[in-house]
Amino acid sequence: MQTVRAFIAAPLEGPVFDKIVHLQQELAATVPSVRWVRPETMHLTLAFLGDITEESLEKIASSMLSIGDIFAPVNVNVGGLGAFPSLKRPRVLWLGLHGADTLLKLQAAVAAMLHKLEVNWDDKPFKPHLTLGRFRQHVAAAERRLEPFLDKRCGRLSISRLVLYESRLTAQGAIHLPRGEAPLNA
Repeated sequence: MQTVRAFIAAPLEGPVFDKIVHLQQELAATVPSVRWVRPETMHLTLAFLGDITEESLEKIASSMLSIGDIFAPVNVNVGGLGAFPSLKRPRVLWLGLHGADTLLKLQAAVAAMLHKLEVNWDDKPFKPHLTLGRFRQHVAAAERRLEPFLDKRCGRLSISRLVLYESRLTAQGAIHLPRGEAPLNA
């Protein structure tokens, strides 16, 4: 049975997206050895599905529409630089999302849908963030280099749709192909 690598996410759009890209460019000039997320692939992941069958992909795409019918667009504040596992030993550089109670409810609805469909997925605890880049190697004094950016704010982001993406890994990076979409229009 053929499978595809997939995830459910909210694409980033509007003036806040432009500010995020600008911040990423500022960081690139200051912090070496980071593989930056390409702006055209930047998104807010709500559920990473991994390898799933085409049949499951179709069920998820149609079930997402019911989530869109019960949620209005979600607004969150974007800002506050952080890193996984920590700023002292950063591997993933991210921007935080704040005021995200409705976003947490939206992600919980996505999780409930996946459980109902009996789809196996990576159901780690959801920590709302936008990945900006991944460190290729240890960077000396990374925390000091990142310090001027820790409190940067980018504004209020409106999440108006969910997209089911197929992710194809290539030598040039991942290519994300939309396979289903659900506008948030309650």
